[in-house]
This record gives sequence, C-alpha cells and structure tokens, in this order.
Amino acid sequence: MTAPLVVVADLIADLAMHIPAFPVNATDLTPVTYLQLGPGGACNTAIMAARLGLPVMCLGELGYDAFGEAVLEGLQGEGIDCGQVVVSPAVRTPVAGVIVDRGGEPAYLGYRGELRLGSLPEGWRASVRGACAVFADGWAENEGVGNLVLEAFQEAAAAGAPSFFDPGPGNPAVDNEWHKQVARLAHVVLANEKEAMRLTGAADALAAGQAFIANGAKLAVVKRDVAGCLLVTAEQFEIAAGYPVQAVDATGAGDSLAAGVIFGYLSGLPLASLGVLANAIGAAKVQKRGTGLNVPTRAEVLAVLARFGEDTGVLERRG
Repeated sequence: MTAPLVVVADLIADLAMHIPAFPVNATDLTPVTYLQLGPGGACNTAIMAARLGLPVMCLGELGYDAFGEAVLEGLQGEGIDCGQVVVSPAVRTPVAGVIVDRGGEPAYLGYRGELRLGSLPEGWRASVRGACAVFADGWAENEGVGNLVLEAFQEAAAAGAPSFFDPGPGNPAVDNEWHKQVARLAHVVLANEKEAMRLTGAADALAAGQAFIANGAKLAVVKRDVAGCLLVTAEQFEIAAGYPVQAVDATGAGDSLAAGVIFGYLSGLPLASLGVLANAIGAAKVQKRGTGLNVPTRAEVLAVLARFGEDTGVLERRG
C-alpha cells in the first residue's frame, strides 16, 4: 500500500452561512442564502489532496456529537483513512461558524470545543514515521494541539518525511511561539503575506519567503490572494500570477491551494508548474460556495487550467 499523506489535528466542523452583506446587527433578522454543515479546517486540505489522487490519513480528535459525525462521515466518504481518529464522548468537536457576504469574504465565529490529547499517541507516531508527507496548520484553539503538531513534525524530521506547514494567523489566546518552532522543522511553509511577515519580521513577501528558507525550509509559498503566490527556494523564486475568476466564497481557498502544493511537490513539479497548479486550485475553489465536500474536484481544476491555456499535465502524478 502506498504511504499516505498524514494530516495532523485541526479536524473541525464548518457551519457555513451566506448573507447579503455585513454588518449583521443584533436586532435584525438577516436572511441566510446558503447553509451547510460539514468538514472544515485541515479537513479541507485532506479532501482536496484525496481528490488529486493522494492517499490520505487523518489524525485528530472528534466528539461523539453531531458535528463530529458530520466531519467523520465527510472524510470517510472521500476515501480518507480515519481509523486512528479518536472519537469520544469526552471530546467536544470544535466548530467554525463561517459567515460569507456577497463579496465572497468570510468572517469566522470559533467554538474551540474540548480536546483531550496533549501528546502524540504511539500509534500516531508510527503513522507519521511511515507517511509520504505530513501536513498541519496553525489554527490551534487548544494548547494540546500545538504540542501534537510540534511532536508530529519532530517525528517527520527524524524519519526524513517531508512536512508542510500553513501557520495561519495564530490564536492570540495561545502562545504562538510554537508556529516559529514548527516552521523551522517544515520542508515547506505556506503563509499569506501578512502571516509570513509577522513570523519572520521581514518587510515584504519576498524577504519573508527568503527568511523561511534561511531558517531551514526547502520551499516557501507566500499566498497573495487574487495576485497568486510567490514561491521561493534557495536557488530561485517564481511569481505565479493568479487567475481572474468571479469569487463567490474565498473560504478554504488557501487550504485547497496547500493540497496542490503538496501534490506538486511530491510529484517533482518545477517551481513554475507548481505555482500554476496551486493557483488553479485556488481559483477553482473561490468559484464555489462552502468548504469541506465543496472543495474543487479534479475536473473543476482541469477546467480552470484549460480556460487559461495552461498545461493540464501538472495534474499527473509523477512521484
């Protein structure tokens, strides 16, 4: 059996709602034009990677509740290995309330849930050591999640498995110094411009990418929203322009893009082709409402590539 991509922690439910416009006032009855409950957080990356053809395993905790059930069913329906996910009545599943306006931009309401683990179980350690790659993000709503991610990346480094880290904006209620620790262990760091500059102290996107490389990363991907992304290695950098599409929901676009970077990196794509694939996936996502089961399909990514005259061969698995 082919070794899987192991996605660690941040298994959450998204309750997504679309509204006509912000602000939402306390005494108003605001019509909701779209409503969905399903997987969110790192599940978005897991599902997108599975749709690109990678075998995927998730490690995390879910409550024995309606939110946990929705997450687990969604992941298993995509063929993702959830055999080591801890499902317990002692756990309460974290939930993100995602409210999106007509412009496609989300606001988040976060329920942190109640998680129990503060250290990797031995079975999880073995799975990380046997992975083809490891992915985690930095949306740590609980102290224990930071420890799980850090230990997973230490295990991956010891085993020589490539690791991918998207720090996100960080949680002000949690000591975010661990973001820097994990980023130093990661083979690939993905961050938007603001996050990259915050973590490195750099004054611009390119300098931030170069700082990640100086700290040990093999590749830095600085996400620039509609402008695309900047890809930096020790030898070169590529400016990958974004694709002009009509955005209806930006939620999960960065998560989906991360799966494309993982797929392309493991497939040995040249830097320019990696940027093409990542941006095409992001463009495919923003044209769709919702997250989780609504991340792009392979066909939808191919449609973006074809529309803009790009080589559809970037979706062929080489590694």
